[in-house]
Amino acid sequence: MANIYIIDGSSIVYRAFHAIRDLKTSSGQPTNAIYGFITALLKLLREKEPVYIMFVFDMKGPTVRHGTFAEYKANRKPMPDELSLQIPTIKKIIELFGIRIFEKQGYEADDIIASAVRKFATESNIIYIVTGDKDMYQLIGNNVFLINPGDGSITDRKRFIKKYGVEPVNIIDLIGLSGDKSDNIPGINGIGEKTALKLIKEYGDIEGIFSGIDKIVPEKLRKKLYEGKDTVYMGKKLGTLIDDIPIDSCVEDIKIGETDIKGLLELLENLEFRKLAAKIRGTFLKEGGNLLPENTMGFSTGDVFTYEEIIRNPEAFKDICESPIIEKCGFDIKRKMVELGRIGINFSMPFFDIAVAAHLTGKSISEKNIFSCRDRYAEYLESMGLKKLFDDVEIPLVKSLALLEANGIKTDKEFLVNFSGRLKKELDILQDRIYAAAGEVFNLNSSQQLSHILFKKLGLPSGRKTKTGFSTDNAVLKELSDVHPIVNMLLQYREIYKLNSTYAEGLIPFISQETGRIHPDYSQVSTSTGRLSCSNPNLQNIPVKTERGSEIRRAFCAEGKNILYSFDYSQIELRILAHFSQDRYLTDAFKNDRDIHQETADILFAGDSLFSPSIDAGGARDMRRVAKTINFGIIYGMGAYGLSQELNIALSEADNFIREYFARFSGVKEYINDTVKFVEKNGYVTTILKRRRYINEVLSQDKRQKEFGMRAAINMPIQGSAADLIKLAMNRINEYFSSEKMKSMMVLQVHDELLFETVPGEEKSVCKNVKDIMEGVMSLKVPLKVDVKKGSNYLDMENIDFDI
Repeated sequence: MANIYIIDGSSIVYRAFHAIRDLKTSSGQPTNAIYGFITALLKLLREKEPVYIMFVFDMKGPTVRHGTFAEYKANRKPMPDELSLQIPTIKKIIELFGIRIFEKQGYEADDIIASAVRKFATESNIIYIVTGDKDMYQLIGNNVFLINPGDGSITDRKRFIKKYGVEPVNIIDLIGLSGDKSDNIPGINGIGEKTALKLIKEYGDIEGIFSGIDKIVPEKLRKKLYEGKDTVYMGKKLGTLIDDIPIDSCVEDIKIGETDIKGLLELLENLEFRKLAAKIRGTFLKEGGNLLPENTMGFSTGDVFTYEEIIRNPEAFKDICESPIIEKCGFDIKRKMVELGRIGINFSMPFFDIAVAAHLTGKSISEKNIFSCRDRYAEYLESMGLKKLFDDVEIPLVKSLALLEANGIKTDKEFLVNFSGRLKKELDILQDRIYAAAGEVFNLNSSQQLSHILFKKLGLPSGRKTKTGFSTDNAVLKELSDVHPIVNMLLQYREIYKLNSTYAEGLIPFISQETGRIHPDYSQVSTSTGRLSCSNPNLQNIPVKTERGSEIRRAFCAEGKNILYSFDYSQIELRILAHFSQDRYLTDAFKNDRDIHQETADILFAGDSLFSPSIDAGGARDMRRVAKTINFGIIYGMGAYGLSQELNIALSEADNFIREYFARFSGVKEYINDTVKFVEKNGYVTTILKRRRYINEVLSQDKRQKEFGMRAAINMPIQGSAADLIKLAMNRINEYFSSEKMKSMMVLQVHDELLFETVPGEEKSVCKNVKDIMEGVMSLKVPLKVDVKKGSNYLDMENIDFDI
């Protein structure tokens, strides 16, 4: 006896697509349906442990039913582009799991399933059809069951009859009489499911109904049936599944094959499903596999050990890990360096980090042998022109980040506790004022209750609809800020609540009891631009826009008599834009150290003003503001709509500004055009150090995806090059600190800024050398400039000008 699982692939895919929204890779590739599909498939494989399984899919184009009724399924919307883009990957995943796919042009998946049931249904086989389509009920029999993909419930003949009072095959009579909206099968207007089932129970089927039609009462119903007879028979024909499509397979042919775990893991890594990949990998490792070297460490001596072995017996591995001659090879070496450092092992270069190589190349390689994996990545790095970036920037950065994490940043716990107390008092006052304005007490953090107060009780104009009511997000509230005083109070409440929960209270658990410092995690493999990310906690996202939010920075301070120094690249991305574009206005302004935004305003709005009276009222100040917005907007590929929203001006006016900008700054326009041409031809863009980002969206037929791809292509070389420069600077600064045996240390990196805790006696040396290293890290067509500040904490810092 064989248990055969037949999966309605189209049904599962659509369900997954609508269950998970807005899931994309870092490059913008939609992956929500893929993720939901894999999750559903894994659940089925884990719970049912099928041996015989087949997936069935619909194909594009008309089917045989369109010959019967041209309007069949005419009300169905075409598959969304975001979903159709994911279908090939989903089918690839099925094949990697060793499962066969069946589909046939001109026929629906339902028909193939019916034909498979007819072929495989015997007294010795049990068939389970996984689908959410009610048409499939007609296939239920003694050994044929339906599994609902949502809740996993099984419907057999007995359960169907209990629910409907008729046989499963009568579902086609029900469709003929009452129709099926999802398939645009008309049925008879006025005959619903209840009436149709009553007729079927009494007369057996449609044929029986029309044989005894003269007995049917009331007369109104009898008349409807007379008039709709052709429609009913057509509906039954459309709803009847075709079960004689040749299935060129026997039961053994649909036996699940061996999973291509290597290919599957590579695909999951490329989709950035890292947790899912780890889960699958863990399952196979438990079964005796060794498919990725994440748990192993290889040495150029030829030895391979698990990381757990090294941790359990550090003394035995101390010499080999600290050797400056023996190369080490492993996965996520930064984490291992930090952990080993805590137990007295100074894990040293040279080493090869497979995680970094995978991120740089965009390739995911699974090999049983860690050295084979290393060699394959080395080949990719060489062939893609990334070896120098890997060797000279990213690998030394592993050590720099490990040191940065180990250093941590001194954090004033007492200040955070007191600040949290002040914020809570403000929240209590605001809460009472909001209740008074609303006229009742309600849960301020419940969007449903807030929606009721704002849009039902107070009658404020409602905006975007959600599943649970009208949206109450900050964008909606800001639009209503002038309509009712409660709105501004709510916005203040949310700002203070987040400030307290995320920062004032939220940072305290991260302060080490041993050091009194926060030691966050930095990642060089989490962003597509090459920027570093920070987590546990994210110290790159400390509030700065409001005075109250900025106060959090006061918690980050220096130990004892030490002083904090901040070194911040000035307008680094605009300088890189000037370097790439070689625009004569931009390069001249930077070379002569002029205010780039004022310079842009002077060039852009010379002579007859482009401003409307409302904007021009602010004079030069508003001109500089607009110029600054356009300057930075160009870097991020901002269009006229984005600029109009940012400046609160008409779309036509914003379009005029941008056209005038490109007319004056022709070098920038030429750079953007060249970048777009390059990415359309090659599918990727590069930074100043040849870091790549693949952007497939530029070839998408979907307008939104294509526009996203264009913006990403314009921004990535600039933002990514800024990341390249500061990484290179971090490495050289650490080399300098090490060679001079400095006690001062780097304690924080926030994109274009580095923060140092300097000890007395080293301030002068740190100021001069760090500034010199950062400004001289690379020779561009415009000078690099670093602004320097100092203070006892991260908030109370003063600009310093020094001549050393």
